[in-house]
Amino acid sequence: MRSMAVAALVAATVGPAVPLAAPDRVERAAILAPATRFDAAERWERLSGGTATNRKRFDRDAFSQPSANIPFEARAQFAIGNGLFRRPWVSSPSSTRSADGLGPLYNARSCQRCHLKDGRGHPPVNAEDSAVSMLLRLSVPPRTEEERALLASGRAAVIPEPIYGRQLQDVAVPGMAAEGRVRITRTERAVVFDDGTRVVLEEPHYAGDRRVPVDVEAGPGRARGVSEFALTGIATFVSERRCTKGG
Repeated sequence: MRSMAVAALVAATVGPAVPLAAPDRVERAAILAPATRFDAAERWERLSGGTATNRKRFDRDAFSQPSANIPFEARAQFAIGNGLFRRPWVSSPSSTRSADGLGPLYNARSCQRCHLKDGRGHPPVNAEDSAVSMLLRLSVPPRTEEERALLASGRAAVIPEPIYGRQLQDVAVPGMAAEGRVRITRTERAVVFDDGTRVVLEEPHYAGDRRVPVDVEAGPGRARGVSEFALTGIATFVSERRCTKGG
């Protein structure tokens, strides 16, 4: 009876589905239509996040703003969450008890260390640069019927490497060694599009300096050129200076 009452209340509150009027259908079709030109932003892109789109800040803090439609009462929750996002964590024991517990292995001391200003990360630009905003995922091929069934069922996307796990931890607390360090080399590769446009891209090759001796086999979806680590995916972003048009 209770579930029926709840369902009746929801139906009374929401009401029956109302079909879109003809002008609304035309407008929605125009919004969802594929772009035909790329020399300027489309009219609909001004509100790419709907009513939540930030329209006040267009500087380096543009991505760090709350949703434009957030009620005033919820701004305190946003500020608290933003503070936790920016807080650097420390290892134990520490003089602070509210931000300790880091490690012993980790990738960054804070959320913002990877997502600087709530923006996108970047792969290391050279051998000296750190991979703090890029994660190296690891996997191995299924070795048993149980693991094959697990992948086939969709309950798992990959089989973690038995020693390193699903992700390489390239930083450690003082007194301990990290699992390894990501190394990236690049080679140029020319690509020609259907219209004859030729571009030169940099093809990355991923490897790792391992701290723990173990043989890691190539897992599904590994990146090309990997000799030591098996990868299931890498969150990398190609900057404009890594794509040379007409080269």
